Order: sequence, then C-alpha cells, then structure tokens
Amino acid sequence: MNTNAAYDIDIQVEDPTAMPVNVTDLEQAAAATLAHLGCESASLTIVITGDDEVARLNRDFRQVDGPTDILSFPAQGADEMFELPPEVELEVGAYLGDLIIAYPFTVVQAEQYHNPLAGELRLLVVHGTLHLLGYDHDTEDRQREMWQIQGQVLSKLGDTSTNWEREYES
Repeated sequence: MNTNAAYDIDIQVEDPTAMPVNVTDLEQAAAATLAHLGCESASLTIVITGDDEVARLNRDFRQVDGPTDILSFPAQGADEMFELPPEVELEVGAYLGDLIIAYPFTVVQAEQYHNPLAGELRLLVVHGTLHLLGYDHDTEDRQREMWQIQGQVLSKLGDTSTNWEREYES
C-alpha cells in the first residue's frame, strides 16, 4: 500500500450499537483498493445502514425491489463513470462517490458464505470501491478482472479466508 497516499474516507454508521463495525478496518479496505490501483489521493463515503433504506435506494435508483448487500453511487454518475477505462488518472483528491451497505443483509450473507462478518464487510468495501473506480462484473471478462483485483487487495490486507468468488447482480 502507498503510505504517501492521502485518502479522505468518511464512514457513517446509522446505529453503532446495533451495527458494530470496525471503522478502521473498512477505511483500510477502501484505502488498500485505491492504493492497489495507483490512486494517490481521493475521497469517498461509506454508509452502514438498514435493509429498508438500502431497499428504498435500490428501488428508487436501480428499479430493483428489495434490499441488496451494497450499492455504489459514483460521484460522476454511473453512465459517465462506466465509460471511463479503470486505468484513467483521477484528479488529485477526487470525490469518488458513496457506498451504502445494508448491515442486516450483510450479516445473513456472511453466514450464507461462511465468512466472518468483518471479512464480508471488508469484501463489500473493496467491491464497492472498485465500482466507484469504473470496474464492473457485467461480462465474464470484466468479472474475471474485477474478481482478480478483489482477491489481490484482500490478500494484501491479510484476508485469505473470505469467500469472495460469487455471482453479483449487475
């Protein structure tokens, strides 16, 4: 990881008592993803919230009824962002966008994949950050590339036990 990098990662937890998360771990996951891809300075927001809020956002912005684990909202807008190749140079300090994680959904998903909750949250942050940077898994080739990067970042973080190879909705 580039220790000279400057990242502003704002993490908001709707209910810290009901949704215990290691904020430092999530910050490190986002920073490791950015550093792995050579981004020296950027900012993003991560919101940990409930299933109802994520379901509302999913319905309003993706026309999908129901909650999901994570939603990524690129600051440039999805249409513009996904036209950019992932290796494009970002402006120094660029605001990348927002990641919204459904905590209860993630708890169930972690159990389903036999992952520790901390590992599942870390995976979602890496995955969502990649989306903010223009990566997607809408084709087999793009999924292969994204999964490879996810694995590399998680490995750099010392997370070798989280099951991260799975199908995601596009």
